[in-house]
Amino acid sequence: MGLAIAIANQKGGVGKTTVTMNLAAGFAEEGYSVYVADADEQQSCMSWAATTDPGKALPFRVGSIAKLEKNIGREIANLANDFDIVLIDCPPNIANLTTGRVLAVADATIVPTNTSPLEMWSSQGMIALIERTRASSPEAKFAILVNKSNKKSILYRELSKLLAESSVLLFESTMSDRECYPQAAALGRTVFDATGVRAGKKEAKQELKALVEELIALLSNERTEEAANG
Repeated sequence: MGLAIAIANQKGGVGKTTVTMNLAAGFAEEGYSVYVADADEQQSCMSWAATTDPGKALPFRVGSIAKLEKNIGREIANLANDFDIVLIDCPPNIANLTTGRVLAVADATIVPTNTSPLEMWSSQGMIALIERTRASSPEAKFAILVNKSNKKSILYRELSKLLAESSVLLFESTMSDRECYPQAAALGRTVFDATGVRAGKKEAKQELKALVEELIALLSNERTEEAANG
């Protein structure tokens, strides 16, 4: 059975769809069969895929599960039977029942954020939801991904301190603020296969490959065991 990975935050504008689509391409690059399940009513992943050149399909499937309501968990499980990796782009609202239903069945949840004060406060709300979800899904993994930010910034260090007080991990990998990401999206592609996109593309691919490796390690409990061993 495959793995279900939710991409969630309690507000929009943090790059959920960009993370979802490019991470899907990163997993596909490593030979995994991948399905992107769009659970957000805005259907950004679906719109992205619709922009793709019909003659050159994306290396992963994209479909909508936004209207399934209480059946969404069952559909995610069915998809995980058919694909190695199922990535779910969640609604930007932790009060939305869909988000809670997805987190309840996901093997891992990625919370994209930047390190502005507003995002840090937003992350606190997301962490609270995660802690509640742990009660029913103790085996699930949760981690914050810093997107469009600088690891050397003071705010990044403040976010690290905030997370140190919770049981939510902070990925060592980050996704920088690179022009190649929106350029690839405008073409309906990802940084792995967009043509005519050069600035920062090589570095972006390296970022995503590192994130895929770290996520695989997290799901295989390697990082958990390392943390426990100090």
